[in-house]
Amino acid sequence: MLLALPAWANPMHSESKLPMSQFNFQGYVPESKESRNKDEDPNLIRIHVDPDLYWVLNKVIDNYQLEHSSPFRIHQGKGDDHSNLLDDGYTFDLVISAEMDYVQSLYNSKAATQAQVLAIGRLGLWAPRETVRSTSVITLQTGAIGLMPEDSVYHRAALEVLERHELDKKVKKRLKTMTASQDLYAQIQENEIPMGFLPWNRLVQGGVSQRREVLKLKAEHHSALVHGIALTNAGNAREEVKDFWRYIHGAKGKAVFKAAGFD
Repeated sequence: MLLALPAWANPMHSESKLPMSQFNFQGYVPESKESRNKDEDPNLIRIHVDPDLYWVLNKVIDNYQLEHSSPFRIHQGKGDDHSNLLDDGYTFDLVISAEMDYVQSLYNSKAATQAQVLAIGRLGLWAPRETVRSTSVITLQTGAIGLMPEDSVYHRAALEVLERHELDKKVKKRLKTMTASQDLYAQIQENEIPMGFLPWNRLVQGGVSQRREVLKLKAEHHSALVHGIALTNAGNAREEVKDFWRYIHGAKGKAVFKAAGFD
């Protein structure tokens, strides 16, 4: 699953000539460590990113490549996936995680020279058959309530929202957690699940965030969704990587995250 993309992870315009516009693009990844080191473009920026942040990263890269020619290699996965790839001999310049604790652990273990907050995520509730003004809309139906995969911070945030509104015990049997290969957005869109909690940026990406059937949950109703980025020791030794690091933290990079629904 490390290199497999969810069905929705192809947000780029088909007419784009950027390499990131190609479905399932991961860059050239040779089989062995020896051939990888030999054959990779020396200017390649190597990034490991949480699937929840893949889409917005692509948007940032598209904008960056309008001004710079650096190529990128991207792997998707969680912290364990990143660790496994390191064990397999892969090298990454940047690590983007949905959990700030993970990138901080890379810094604490001296595997990274910097670890910073990248963006703050928000949670949304989507119920296409209803006008959603509050979480009480959940009680108007008896069908399944979709949740992001269990290892997603957005899964945990949804459970916290339900508990805060004293709905957790009432709807426990209705909760349906997605697997890593399932797309909650698509299942709600296709009426396979009547409602669900999703990352707000996914609703922005799908173009439904301004509809009456969508509710943006208050940030104080769940733990902060702090997404982080680490500049690894390998990345810190390369000027092209540090240039992208400055870009993603600069005004242009922040503007992309804001437009994508992040705080």
